[in-house]
Amino acid sequence: MDNLGEKIRQKREKQKLTVEDLSAKTKISVAVLKDIENGKFDRYKGDEAYVKMYLKKISQALNMDSEQLTKEYIELTREIELEDLKEKENQEEHNEDIVEKGKKFSFKAPQLTRKPSVYEDKSHVTIIRAGIILVLVCLIIVVIWFGFYATRSQSSDPVKPDNQLTVEGDINTDDQNSTDTSNSDGTVDNGTANSETVEFTRNDFLDYTMKLPADAQTFTLRIEYNAPCWAQMSVNGDIYDQFVSKTYHEDEDGETETVELTFNVDEFESLDLRNGNNKGHRYFINNQEVPLTDEDKNTNQDRPVDFILTLEKE
Repeated sequence: MDNLGEKIRQKREKQKLTVEDLSAKTKISVAVLKDIENGKFDRYKGDEAYVKMYLKKISQALNMDSEQLTKEYIELTREIELEDLKEKENQEEHNEDIVEKGKKFSFKAPQLTRKPSVYEDKSHVTIIRAGIILVLVCLIIVVIWFGFYATRSQSSDPVKPDNQLTVEGDINTDDQNSTDTSNSDGTVDNGTANSETVEFTRNDFLDYTMKLPADAQTFTLRIEYNAPCWAQMSVNGDIYDQFVSKTYHEDEDGETETVELTFNVDEFESLDLRNGNNKGHRYFINNQEVPLTDEDKNTNQDRPVDFILTLEKE
């Protein structure tokens, strides 16, 4: 499995190119290139079409035989499938051996030698046992009675002391009224809602423009993947290395896999998030969800789609 990646590495080093140089030529993230050179193709199960596309770009950049690389990769995927199948068969054989051993195991009770002295009549032992049982029964009755009495005591209404003082008069609410003011539609305006709101404008299918508060210096993008999906991100037209290009999916507990990134407003213009599919993924800016339309949400075809987000600057 390492031969294909090692061949690409040697070709790159022979041309005196770094991984970053090759990433700039192919528009493939550094993380993906390192996985390919290290032969970690098992991480991309289900994404074989994308790997073939990567190999084609790499072969063009390094003047390698594209068809030969693709052929070697197909043979590697077959080896991976055979290894998985063999491991599954070995596990099944191991389980069958455990079941078979369990069937052959039997527990034999020890042979006890009966002594006449054990079966002699001992009336005093019987009396002691009866006394112990009687004491236990009495203890159980006492515990039940105590629990019932305690429950009744807690459920009864508390008695108000005769000397309890009460205060009568009007309560001054001027401070509250001076803090919050009501709008004409009945909503409360505390003077901070507008400064924290992000405005979104839909330009086209999964294409949005956002407007941040005037004093915002940074903003946070959170992506929730609700189905297995391969993804890659470009920021200001370049591949964004802070976003790991891979297949995102639910974890073992069924929890949604989430990606959270923070950007500087002065350095950000737009991003292009390319997803392998669009099955209910959600996007948030500063914890405010991007209001996707029904057309955007109901696009479930298994094909790559782009979520485009542009920052509107004053």
